[in-house]
Amino acid sequence: MEKKHLLPLAALSVLGMANAAHAAQNRDSCAPVPPTCYATDDCTRCYCLGPENYGVNAPVCPLTCNGDWMIKVAGFYWNTHQDGMEYAVDNQITNPRVAGTTITTTNPNILQLNRLINAKYKNPDWDWDWGFKVGVGYCTPCDGWDIGVTWTWYQGRANGQIEAEIDDNHTLLPIWSAFASAQGSVLYATDIEHHYKLKLNLVDIELGRNFWTSKYLSLRPHVGLRIASIKQNLELQHKGGSWSTRTSSPIQDAFNNEVDLDNDFKGVGIRAGLDSTWNFGCGWALYGNMATSIVYGRFNIDHDEENRQAIAPHSKIKVLETEESFRASRAMLDLGLGIQWSGMFCACQYGIMISLGWEHHLFFDQNQLWRVNRIGDEASTTTPTLPNNQGENVYFQRRGDLDTQGWTFTVKFSF
Repeated sequence: MEKKHLLPLAALSVLGMANAAHAAQNRDSCAPVPPTCYATDDCTRCYCLGPENYGVNAPVCPLTCNGDWMIKVAGFYWNTHQDGMEYAVDNQITNPRVAGTTITTTNPNILQLNRLINAKYKNPDWDWDWGFKVGVGYCTPCDGWDIGVTWTWYQGRANGQIEAEIDDNHTLLPIWSAFASAQGSVLYATDIEHHYKLKLNLVDIELGRNFWTSKYLSLRPHVGLRIASIKQNLELQHKGGSWSTRTSSPIQDAFNNEVDLDNDFKGVGIRAGLDSTWNFGCGWALYGNMATSIVYGRFNIDHDEENRQAIAPHSKIKVLETEESFRASRAMLDLGLGIQWSGMFCACQYGIMISLGWEHHLFFDQNQLWRVNRIGDEASTTTPTLPNNQGENVYFQRRGDLDTQGWTFTVKFSF
């Protein structure tokens, strides 16, 4: 071949190699080229890439093709429940005592309280309360990965009061008190108040990817960390009955009893889950989310009980004071189901999502409180006043699961 033909061929070869390298560089780039907006149906619901113009498992985000910042705000109305929080037995046996009268341990009016007739356990009256979630995240153009953090704050309550007057045909039997009255034998009350508080703080850090599995179904697996703080306080107030005035031997002043219990847990652990969106068209969809986590942390348990005289000088008498601290791992489960609408506006530069659904969160083995009861505390005629040192304490741990559930309204803005 003549030398005059070699130079054009070499130039074409170099140009071809440069074009191939440039094309390979574009194929390796994370960002889609060109950044076009793809409409999935005849409505205004648009995405950067759709399920029909991409390879396997096309990413749903970023919506604007340049990477999206996402801000999420949610308000919710939840209710709380926990196993093992029974605080009294409502026994259908007549109140055995009138203040100031002599009731001995052999008197059948007091001993009959050991018989349970149509008895019912009394649980806290769980209230509905408001809370919120705030989250921020970023969806990269690199295969649609997203990373974000969400803070959940909720404060639950339970307040109530039950009474059993002297002329009522029922009696209240406390099951959280270790008080040994001068009367002895069976502990009972005519008035019990309960006040429960829950302070829940959750911080979830997630790495996920939302992708199309078909034209109308998208999935988002995610992994990350959960930071949890769950503080619980239960306060019980007992009045009347065994805490009433006794003018006959053995003598006893009138007391107001208070049992204060704290159950606090703080920890951090791994979390993973799967979010699903079932699209109906025109931006409307049904969503179902699930996540589970294992959190390792520390429990701090406090249990205090004291009596305060109902008359001057209103002195306090400590009944018991215990503390416990230990480390443990606890499982948590998060579920959500609801309906949502999403759309784009301003030439596909901004996205919005609005949803309303039901959430359920389960925190396993969160109740670590100990019940302490006094048994065998027979009244002593040789001891004119308290304390009654007869009998012994019995310790019983009633473990249980904590759960929150209710309606959640969420707004997410992408830009």
